[in-house]
Amino acid sequence: MSMGSSSQPSKRKAPTEEAGPADYVHFSIKGQDGRQLFFKVNKEAKLFNAFSSYCERVNLEYETMQFLHDGQYVKGKRQTPKMLNLKNGDEIVAVRHQSGGGVA
Repeated sequence: MSMGSSSQPSKRKAPTEEAGPADYVHFSIKGQDGRQLFFKVNKEAKLFNAFSSYCERVNLEYETMQFLHDGQYVKGKRQTPKMLNLKNGDEIVAVRHQSGGGVA
Protein backbone atom coordinates (compact mmCIF):
# COMPACT_ATOMS: atom_id res chain seq x y z
CA MET A 1 0.00 0.00 0.00
CA SER A 2 2.70 2.47 0.87
CA MET A 3 4.37 1.87 -2.51
CA GLY A 4 1.15 2.73 -4.37
CA SER A 5 0.47 5.89 -2.41
CA SER A 6 4.05 7.16 -2.65
CA SER A 7 4.20 6.64 -6.43
CA GLN A 8 0.95 8.51 -7.13
CA PRO A 9 2.07 11.96 -5.92
CA SER A 10 5.28 11.78 -7.94
CA LYS A 11 3.29 11.00 -11.10
CA ARG A 12 1.05 14.01 -10.50
CA LYS A 13 3.82 16.49 -9.74
CA ALA A 14 6.23 15.63 -12.55
CA PRO A 15 4.00 16.59 -15.53
CA THR A 16 2.89 19.90 -13.98
CA GLU A 17 6.47 20.93 -13.20
CA GLU A 18 7.60 20.22 -16.76
CA ALA A 19 4.62 21.94 -18.40
CA GLY A 20 4.52 24.93 -16.00
CA PRO A 21 6.78 27.50 -17.72
CA ALA A 22 5.44 26.66 -21.18
CA ASP A 23 1.88 27.46 -20.04
CA TYR A 24 2.69 31.16 -19.57
CA VAL A 25 3.55 33.98 -21.93
CA HIS A 26 5.41 37.20 -21.08
CA PHE A 27 4.25 40.31 -22.95
CA SER A 28 4.01 44.05 -22.49
CA ILE A 29 1.26 46.62 -22.83
CA LYS A 30 2.36 50.02 -24.06
CA GLY A 31 0.20 53.11 -23.76
CA GLN A 32 0.01 56.23 -25.90
CA ASP A 33 2.02 58.06 -23.26
CA GLY A 34 4.95 55.65 -23.76
CA ARG A 35 4.53 53.83 -20.45
CA GLN A 36 5.12 50.13 -20.81
CA LEU A 37 4.06 47.49 -18.28
CA PHE A 38 5.04 43.84 -18.38
CA PHE A 39 2.76 40.88 -17.70
CA LYS A 40 3.03 37.12 -17.30
CA VAL A 41 -0.26 35.40 -18.13
CA ASN A 42 -1.43 31.82 -18.50
CA LYS A 43 -1.93 31.08 -22.21
CA GLU A 44 -5.46 29.79 -21.54
CA ALA A 45 -6.58 32.78 -19.40
CA LYS A 46 -8.69 35.60 -20.80
CA LEU A 47 -6.69 38.77 -21.38
CA PHE A 48 -9.29 40.85 -19.52
CA ASN A 49 -7.44 40.48 -16.21
CA ALA A 50 -4.17 41.82 -17.66
CA PHE A 51 -5.98 44.67 -19.43
CA SER A 52 -7.92 45.57 -16.31
CA SER A 53 -4.73 45.49 -14.23
CA TYR A 54 -3.00 47.77 -16.76
CA CYS A 55 -5.87 50.27 -16.56
CA GLU A 56 -5.76 50.28 -12.76
CA ARG A 57 -2.01 50.88 -12.67
CA VAL A 58 -2.09 53.79 -15.10
CA ASN A 59 -5.33 55.20 -13.68
CA LEU A 60 -7.56 54.70 -16.75
CA GLU A 61 -11.02 53.18 -17.15
CA TYR A 62 -11.11 49.84 -18.98
CA GLU A 63 -14.29 50.77 -20.83
CA THR A 64 -12.57 53.76 -22.49
CA MET A 65 -9.64 51.69 -23.83
CA GLN A 66 -8.93 49.62 -26.92
CA PHE A 67 -6.11 47.09 -27.11
CA LEU A 68 -4.33 46.21 -30.34
CA HIS A 69 -2.00 43.35 -31.25
CA ASP A 70 -0.46 43.35 -34.74
CA GLY A 71 -2.99 46.00 -35.80
CA GLN A 72 -6.01 43.91 -34.77
CA TYR A 73 -8.38 44.75 -31.93
CA VAL A 74 -8.16 42.36 -29.00
CA LYS A 75 -11.33 41.38 -27.19
CA GLY A 76 -10.03 40.90 -23.66
CA LYS A 77 -13.18 39.30 -22.29
CA ARG A 78 -13.18 36.65 -25.03
CA GLN A 79 -9.63 36.11 -26.25
CA THR A 80 -6.64 34.35 -24.71
CA PRO A 81 -2.92 34.62 -25.51
CA LYS A 82 -3.17 31.21 -27.17
CA MET A 83 -5.97 32.41 -29.49
CA LEU A 84 -3.81 35.38 -30.56
CA ASN A 85 -0.64 33.27 -30.92
CA LEU A 86 0.96 35.67 -28.46
CA LYS A 87 4.66 34.95 -27.98
CA ASN A 88 7.13 35.94 -25.29
CA GLY A 89 8.19 39.54 -25.80
CA ASP A 90 5.14 40.57 -27.88
CA GLU A 91 3.66 44.01 -27.34
CA ILE A 92 0.03 45.02 -27.08
CA VAL A 93 -0.79 48.69 -27.64
CA ALA A 94 -3.36 50.42 -25.44
CA VAL A 95 -5.21 53.37 -26.97
CA ARG A 96 -8.16 55.44 -25.84
CA HIS A 97 -11.36 54.53 -27.63
CA GLN A 98 -12.50 57.41 -29.78
CA SER A 99 -15.92 57.63 -31.34
CA GLY A 100 -17.28 60.31 -33.57
CA GLY A 101 -15.33 62.51 -35.88
CA GLY A 102 -16.08 63.01 -39.52
CA VAL A 103 -17.02 66.12 -41.42
CA ALA A 104 -18.20 69.17 -39.51
